[in-house]
Amino acid sequence: MTEIAVRQNTPPAIPQAAAGLVEWAQAAQAAHSLAQSLVATSFVPQTYRGKPAEATAAILAGAELGLNPLASLRAFDHIQGTAAPKAITLRAVAQSRGHDIEIVEESATKAVAEYRRAGAERWQTVEWTIEQARDLGLVSKDNWKKQPKAMLVARATSEAARRVASDALLGIPYSSEELQDSIPEPTAKVTRAPRTVARQPKPTAPEPEFDEPEPEPVKATAERTDAITDAQLKALHAGLNDLGIKDRDAGLAAISQVIDREIGSSKELSKAEASRVIEWIKFEQEQDAPAEPPLEGL
Repeated sequence: MTEIAVRQNTPPAIPQAAAGLVEWAQAAQAAHSLAQSLVATSFVPQTYRGKPAEATAAILAGAELGLNPLASLRAFDHIQGTAAPKAITLRAVAQSRGHDIEIVEESATKAVAEYRRAGAERWQTVEWTIEQARDLGLVSKDNWKKQPKAMLVARATSEAARRVASDALLGIPYSSEELQDSIPEPTAKVTRAPRTVARQPKPTAPEPEFDEPEPEPVKATAERTDAITDAQLKALHAGLNDLGIKDRDAGLAAISQVIDREIGSSKELSKAEASRVIEWIKFEQEQDAPAEPPLEGL
């Protein structure tokens, strides 16, 4: 056999990127097979029982951080379709890479964390106070009412871990505690009287319109200096439409959950409440957006 024939019979080399993809696919298949066995046992958290797909995602996410399968299932929470690590998990991964994170102050009103990258001499500080949580509308949530100190520590820990070890954390943007805080609190359902005027849908309209009579208690917009602006109203409607919330009642229900009070019209919102709803919409849009590439070292 000639040298030319030998070369022709040699299979082409697999590109490095493609080889890595093949390895990842094999790892994903192995993780799914393992998850199917684990989710039928009492050794996994309740959130993953009978859910092999969600458990597979948690196992793969944990593997990227160097965690074994069972540790991954304990370390990640499944929140609205997202496998998110707990604050203590972010801290553990950072410390396993040689970085320092210490909680130097914790109370029901303030938590202070100090952090330092491996090999560095200077310590840096991150602080979370109950006033910050109140400004973000968090203190009315059940977890913050029951355990404010733990929630403040989780916030300070998550931020310190991302600052000191964003490379080790592969740019993970949120801890499970932070994602949980973004979920609107459920409110009691209010039965409204049936409406006699039905608006026909406008297929070509870029966003839904909330067409209803102005409630009696609300003053005219001209008399309210804090009333929602036309620009906010337009942004709110466009955002709800982008999230797929086109039904009027569904939209009002979502808004009511975010501001923690029942409304009968989006025009009842104040400027501050409108800003809060728009921020929530932006957060939900970011959850559906493609993930950004991992951050490099600080």
